[in-house]
Amino acid sequence: MKRKLSLLLALVMVFSVLVACGSTNEPVAEPAPVAPAPAPEPAQPEPEAMADSFLWENFEGRDPANKPDLANNGASMWWDNWANLRANVDNGIAQISFRPGAFDPEDFDDEDDYFARAADWMGNWGQAVDMWSLEGIAWTKYLTIRMSGADGGEENKLILHFQPEDGPSFVKLFSELVTKDGGNASITTDMQDIVIDLEASGFPGMTNRMHIRALAPCVVYFDEMYFSGPIGPIGDDPVSEITVSPIGNPADLPIKDYVEAVN
Repeated sequence: MKRKLSLLLALVMVFSVLVACGSTNEPVAEPAPVAPAPAPEPAQPEPEAMADSFLWENFEGRDPANKPDLANNGASMWWDNWANLRANVDNGIAQISFRPGAFDPEDFDDEDDYFARAADWMGNWGQAVDMWSLEGIAWTKYLTIRMSGADGGEENKLILHFQPEDGPSFVKLFSELVTKDGGNASITTDMQDIVIDLEASGFPGMTNRMHIRALAPCVVYFDEMYFSGPIGPIGDDPVSEITVSPIGNPADLPIKDYVEAVN
């Protein structure tokens, strides 16, 4: 009797397992393979941040008689000009007394020597600074020149001149430069920031060679000069990236008309 009960119990257990497993004559499906997780992409370097402004000159420690190897912004200075003038620097303020030579209209009759003759007699302060080497260097919207004049009105006697890489030349009388507020540059006896809108004035947003030239005798004071308002990074060939058309060399301006107006 016990043997029959044991056999019956075993049959019940086998039946229960089959029901629980849903056993059929069909094969049990294999689970779908799980795709491996994609490998993480390598981290991309962050783009180099652009600075808010780029110093050109603040005249700290400058000696007009001795060119430093490095400009005050840390970049190499290749040359500087202090021609047809007298200058001294005190507490970071440069006092420049421009003394252009005698103007001879006949110098402008020979087109082959036009520029050289104009450059010879103009007052000329300027520098060549390796701006392209500065960290995060960018094309900018503004050039700020903190300056004053001994008499005021010197904007009619001064010329701003960019010539990046000794390539295209951009020249304009100060009184024709467009300022940030949409007006024109005006020099007074008070030290002030003249904020030049470079694009509106027809200049590129950066240069590594800059002059301030004088058509007539005048005394001006310079505190500092810097570019600001970054609008885009500068690549490996800056001159090829310039989008504004060259204005011309200093002698391409109506020099005779300007000189007659200020003398």
